[in-house]
Amino acid sequence: MYLVTPREVKYLPNILRARKNLKLTLSSRQMQILIGSILGDGYITYRGQIQLEHSDKYQPYLFWKFGELKALAYGQPSLVERTDKRTGAKYRSYRFWLRQYFRPWRDYFYQKKIKIFPHGFELSPLALAVWYMDDGCYSDGRCTIATECFSTESCQNIQDMLKKQFDLDTHIRSNGKLAIRARSQNSFFSIIRPYVHSTMAYKIL
Repeated sequence: MYLVTPREVKYLPNILRARKNLKLTLSSRQMQILIGSILGDGYITYRGQIQLEHSDKYQPYLFWKFGELKALAYGQPSLVERTDKRTGAKYRSYRFWLRQYFRPWRDYFYQKKIKIFPHGFELSPLALAVWYMDDGCYSDGRCTIATECFSTESCQNIQDMLKKQFDLDTHIRSNGKLAIRARSQNSFFSIIRPYVHSTMAYKIL
């Protein structure tokens, strides 16, 4: 198995192998969409499959992802229905799976079963936009990204990356979310705006 050390390797492999004679080559665009998705709502299984799922409210966004990544997927997006056993509330979402070539990516983005943001890792504007579309929010003049699942170290790595790459000033709020400071919001939205899907346009100024 090809292993990647999260704290030492800056870039991910774009040629992935499942068996000796089976390989998958990712385009740069596919890689960036996947990186943003994994930092956001995506999940990589132990076997190296990637699950991408969004609420039925965002079905067009999920199908946009599928259109970009269908060469890596197996099957079509499917409807998922869940019922909250406590309240009886019903929830609907759509999801699809990517083939199990992504074990090296799991080794890169997970440490002891916890998702991390590796030190020195860089994001393209497209990857940043996808991450924000997945996990970002703009409300009451505040722009935040849900980073509460990341460790303090990973949050610092994210802040360092945003400052170094994009000159964006940020801080971590008491609830664990990363906030783009008001003086950097216009710059942030200018960076991601060309890549924001119409379904998610309400999240930007």
